[in-house]
Amino acid sequence: MEVRAIFESLTAQPYTENPFLSLYLDWVPDGSGKRQAPRIVEQELQRIAERVAEHGVARQSFEADRQQIMAYITTDAPEDARGLAIFACHADGVWHTLPLRVRVETAIDEDRYPHLFALAQALDDNETYAIVLADAQESRIFVAALDSAVQAGETEAPEQIKRFRSGKAQENDLLQHRTDNIIKAHTKDIAEELGQVMARYDVRHVVIAANDSIKGIVMGALPDTVKEKLVDYVHLDLTATLAQIVEELAPTMQRVEREQEAAIVAELEEQNYPDGLGVAGVAATALALSKGQVRALLIGRSFAGAGGECPTCRSLRAGQRLHCPYDGTPLRHVDLREALIARAAQQSAAIEIVESSDYLDQHEGVGALLRYRDNERAVQ
Repeated sequence: MEVRAIFESLTAQPYTENPFLSLYLDWVPDGSGKRQAPRIVEQELQRIAERVAEHGVARQSFEADRQQIMAYITTDAPEDARGLAIFACHADGVWHTLPLRVRVETAIDEDRYPHLFALAQALDDNETYAIVLADAQESRIFVAALDSAVQAGETEAPEQIKRFRSGKAQENDLLQHRTDNIIKAHTKDIAEELGQVMARYDVRHVVIAANDSIKGIVMGALPDTVKEKLVDYVHLDLTATLAQIVEELAPTMQRVEREQEAAIVAELEEQNYPDGLGVAGVAATALALSKGQVRALLIGRSFAGAGGECPTCRSLRAGQRLHCPYDGTPLRHVDLREALIARAAQQSAAIEIVESSDYLDQHEGVGALLRYRDNERAVQ
């Protein structure tokens, strides 16, 4: 949740005249136990230094950021992180360090705004999961998010289940009835605890790991709001560590993400017609974002493009046009991929970064689902 809050704050960051540094670092040691990121960062920051003016506020800001970044990655960055994201602009008071639970590809950019595509991609690929490990007697509830995986709750049956069986059928029937009631009471507690965890951590998906003997009772105890987010019911060792649990469920998480991508692309294909709630292609998507129509941005993982943004009316344009067609203001050149991501987040639109899609490829790698239709054409 902290990562998403920082992501949203960065998308609202005003354009600056000072160097804004965006770093994504693969923080996993290599085969010799060493991390390559510090050396790469040091070299790349030196290259950036050669582009920044030797004197003035911009240089002072950059040098302050360089010193702070190197101090962080050599001394303060968590050893157990697998990826790091760092955003810095000393002159504008920006300093964010985000240790991540997942690896990211090392990339270092200096611009006049934060580069957020890689963070949006990580957020999209690593939505928050609640994982319930349960048996008849106890349960543990874990939450796995982009920045961490933690135990967030636990339950215990109201009393110990007795396994003794006598030779008398009536006594055994009473014992079984008592056991069933204990399990039912416990599963109700699990459902209540899970609901609280889901609300607290903004959980998007739920996985339950329990044996088949209590599956029916557990499923019966779950409210519809939980069932809607249940993506799998699996078998896991109830003594498994959190790291083992997350590793075991990685294929499930990847499958769910691919299914979501396929579903939203199919919706776009269905809605992309003259009066439908969908548009595809760079120009149409940029126009829809300029007018605040977008409820979901779909963008291919390999999408790249240059564009312009009007500082006055804030319209987005694809390509290298020099002036805004609406008011004649000189356009500010932007990385179009970054501009589309930022604008979508500013409008609270969902962002779906698609691994692979023939349909998107046929439409320049980008499209959008709309909140409303406005058939006004862009000024050429």
